[in-house]
Amino acid sequence: MCTVVRFPIPYLSEITIESCHFDLEKTLFSGQAFRWKRVGDEYRGYIDETFVVAYEKENEKSNEKSIYTPIDSDCSNEVTVSRYYGFKLYGTPLSEDRIRTYFDLDRDYGSILEALSRKDEHLSAAVEFGRGLHIMKQPEFEMLITFILSSNNNIPKIAMTVEALCEKFGRYLGEFEGQSLYGFPSVSDLKNASEDDLRVRAIGYRAKSVYETVQAIVHGQIDLSAAYSLSHEERIKWLEQFYGVGLKVASCIALFGYADEMAFPVDTWVKKVLAQLYGVEKGHEAFVKQYFNEHPGIAQQYLFYYIREIKNI
Repeated sequence: MCTVVRFPIPYLSEITIESCHFDLEKTLFSGQAFRWKRVGDEYRGYIDETFVVAYEKENEKSNEKSIYTPIDSDCSNEVTVSRYYGFKLYGTPLSEDRIRTYFDLDRDYGSILEALSRKDEHLSAAVEFGRGLHIMKQPEFEMLITFILSSNNNIPKIAMTVEALCEKFGRYLGEFEGQSLYGFPSVSDLKNASEDDLRVRAIGYRAKSVYETVQAIVHGQIDLSAAYSLSHEERIKWLEQFYGVGLKVASCIALFGYADEMAFPVDTWVKKVLAQLYGVEKGHEAFVKQYFNEHPGIAQQYLFYYIREIKNI
């Protein structure tokens, strides 16, 4: 039996990023990612294989001022408030460019949200409530497995199962404040796991879906990056080839793993939005395609966050 040698995860560096139209907490806890936790004033989680401790910098935050010349592209042509975030990096090096891509910091959210607000009163309310929320760009395989686990599930259980998979199959990264840290398992980490091996906490019937998906990738020699060259419709169909992936799951993978802004996942919460706010009980896909034809992925995420947090509209 192999004994894991425990060691403190090495601290590497800290990157400070100035940003406008970005709220770290709303973004992290809007149902896109499941490996981030709030600890006091910090947000601890993973970007790829790097353990990250993120926080809003108090010294700069207390001196917020109106600025005109921004660092972000989305702050141009307006007077706005600059916010500063610190990202402490541990274990594996990570570039500022990757952090910016991960949190979609170079997109012009200001003009997008303005356009969405003009669409109707419901989107306007959702935009105002969720302002600062960004779409995250996460690893494709992690999103494929994570959203397979999301099927007929809730966020706490998804997070529990994802963490259990990481602890059992992921690469050991080190110790941080008494906690063992693990990366998200790769295809290689999972390729020899049986369906029974995959039966970790709260996974249930989804173990078969994960097993069949991993085996399909291994034996079919499927390159997940191939989906980038496809159109939105082709990408959704391509993702639906995997066991346990239907339209909703494929749309989540496309939006959060492939930055496919045309994806509009329709889950229980979004069905509630469509029914209560737009009077749409059936034919969701046709309505979404016709009505949400401008930045649909961002519109969906704001509506999802709004209905899930408000709950009583």
